[in-house]
Amino acid sequence: MPHSLPPRIAAVIPAPDQAVDSLLLDFARSLQAEGWRVRGLTQVVKDCPGGCAIALEDLETGARHTITQDLGAGSQSCRIDAAQVADASAVMRRIAAEGADLAIFNRFGGLESAGGGFSAEMLLLMTEAVPVLTVVAAKHLEAWRRFTGEFAIELPPERAALVRWFAALHS
Repeated sequence: MPHSLPPRIAAVIPAPDQAVDSLLLDFARSLQAEGWRVRGLTQVVKDCPGGCAIALEDLETGARHTITQDLGAGSQSCRIDAAQVADASAVMRRIAAEGADLAIFNRFGGLESAGGGFSAEMLLLMTEAVPVLTVVAAKHLEAWRRFTGEFAIELPPERAALVRWFAALHS
């Protein structure tokens, strides 16, 4: 009986308000320590007066790209700065050109659900057969499923699940 590989695209599905950024970062760093070429962007949240600042950290260089903007106290608008996200997308395009054993995207969120953000870079890496790992909140899950079709797996926010998925890709 032929052995079939698991999907090369995976999404961690956290419970509402469950922090998963350290899970992804720790997983990436452990794979890098084993010699795997893990590249991409993880999310770093810093609490500040009036809200928080979100940055994306390049797993390869450590460079940070702040992707939120200060809209002032009481603003109800989206604080994500699409121009800064576009700037950070160069990291992901570099992976498509140079390769990786795993590409991590901080999120498939509102921008990607609408066809923006990192959606083009995700598709590019998927067509290059680079394994992709991201986080998808429940409110964006239906858009994620439309985006990936039947080619993705949904994982619980547990290190053991990430380890099993990645190991199965390389067995």
